[in-house]
Amino acid sequence: MGDETRGIAGRVLVGVAVLVNLILTILLIQQVTSVRAEVDDLTDTLATKQDVAMLRPLRVREILDRQCTTCHTDRRFAKALAMDMRGIDETVLRMQKHPGAVIPAERLPKIEAALLVFRCTACHGDGVLSQIVLMPREERVRFLRAKVRMPNSGFRTDQVRELLRAFEILTNDRTG
Repeated sequence: MGDETRGIAGRVLVGVAVLVNLILTILLIQQVTSVRAEVDDLTDTLATKQDVAMLRPLRVREILDRQCTTCHTDRRFAKALAMDMRGIDETVLRMQKHPGAVIPAERLPKIEAALLVFRCTACHGDGVLSQIVLMPREERVRFLRAKVRMPNSGFRTDQVRELLRAFEILTNDRTG
């Protein structure tokens, strides 16, 4: 009797395991069907580089507004469009010496980088700047080199390294 009872219990256990497996398989098939239907409903183009760039754009004007407009007007920023990195450095150092100027040292590189990249906004909007940020470093270098060779770019080829560094500073600190 003991062997017969164990045999029946084993068959019942196997039957329950098969039944549970069958139920789980049916649930899995339903989930796969549901996901497949959702995927079929998606558009062909999920997102372009522009879409991704605009999720968290590099807003140079906003950075400068937060950092600088308590003391400066928009007319003062117009001068920055013509400055190179040396002129920007000199200007920021001169600003620190003004009475009442409270510019923490850790913010200086970001302000300088924003002023340099601000020069790009003469021709390009935030979307283009954000796309530049998304580019791999090598592609960004090629892009910037091509841009500085364009007439009226306002940049010289020897400034590509400075511009690249400015983009990297702003990319590494997106907090504003």
